[in-house]
Amino acid sequence: MAPKGKGKKKGKGSSTKTENRAQEPNCIFKPEIISNILSRLPLKTLLQFRSVCKQWRKLIYKPDFVATHYSHSSSLQSTESSMVIIQSRHDGGFNHNVLVKYKPPLSPVQVKNPYPIISPKMSIAGPVNGILCIFQPPLGDALTLWNPAMNKSKMVMLSKTANPSQKVSVGLGFDSQKKDLLILRIFCVPPFPGCTKTKVEFEICEMKYPIGWLTLKSRTNYFYIDKPSCDAIFKAEPYWLAYDYEEYIPGKYQRLVHFEVSKMDFEWWILPFIGVGDYYANLVNFEDSLGFMVWKKTDNSYIDVWEVDDKKFQWRKKCKLGPLSGFCRILGCLRNGDVVAENEDGVLLFYTVNKSELVVQNDENLYPCSVKKTLTVENSEKGSHVVFDCPEGLLLIEGMLTV
Repeated sequence: MAPKGKGKKKGKGSSTKTENRAQEPNCIFKPEIISNILSRLPLKTLLQFRSVCKQWRKLIYKPDFVATHYSHSSSLQSTESSMVIIQSRHDGGFNHNVLVKYKPPLSPVQVKNPYPIISPKMSIAGPVNGILCIFQPPLGDALTLWNPAMNKSKMVMLSKTANPSQKVSVGLGFDSQKKDLLILRIFCVPPFPGCTKTKVEFEICEMKYPIGWLTLKSRTNYFYIDKPSCDAIFKAEPYWLAYDYEEYIPGKYQRLVHFEVSKMDFEWWILPFIGVGDYYANLVNFEDSLGFMVWKKTDNSYIDVWEVDDKKFQWRKKCKLGPLSGFCRILGCLRNGDVVAENEDGVLLFYTVNKSELVVQNDENLYPCSVKKTLTVENSEKGSHVVFDCPEGLLLIEGMLTV
């Protein structure tokens, strides 16, 4: 009990201050330390901490905190901390797409498809800051933004239907200055004998301050993209393998096309010379570098991994992986370097890169690979799998609803 004459009289004092003190958690750490600690927590745990107090709840949804948390989440190199989204077509008469969430060591779980139209041609672009973009090429009048970790989605209406003579490709980007997600649609006219070069037309839709689609034309670049979505996203900007407009050879990509968010335009680089003959190639995010994986299909295949210095615009050969056997096609790789492939039975193979067993051959770093685990997506169609390594993110777009 307070001494007589020194305690506060009943009804006196600031009730507002009393309420604020009641809302604040008893903590001896400075706010910036609390923010740093929270930004390193797994998303599921972090969401539970929203109920601790109003200050923490507000902090968790601030744009700067969301970006910092995603940076920490995406930098984790352990596959066990990574969420993988697998898209595949259902093997049956109702040939629709299924989405599977896989986060080792947990078992894969089929999740509800947030895209409203059931179509065998459904495609996905992303992820950017935990957001994937689902759409139906080349048709459809809308696309869906989806945050699988938060189980939220939003439909975005398209501005126009593509001309039948055009190929449309979708990419995602993130403006770090505005803290804004960007949707990009590229319209390319396929090359044909005697055709004249035309500047590539594209359109941008900003999500933070939506004012519709802004139509632009590339200033100096002429290229052709034949895929419905970008091949890779690196540092929150989309990249495509593309053709030179004047030297178009189907299946033989000549350029790496990059959309630079700060300039709102494209730049391109010549791909590294990899020799002659038939080969396969994937553009990937390999160990926090933009990588170009090249291989020839043999019983025991080796993968050459190139990486680009995006400041010097130069390619260098990073390493060689292999041998890999038992696969039919390579789907890409996870952020930690694990290679994901599919065999003739439609089973997914996860090859781990054994860095401790490095061998130097002909001045090249060779890393042996072995199958770490396999995964069978039930009732899936062979050859239809697409894999997305999707770090968990807090980013939500205004208007997103629970799937």
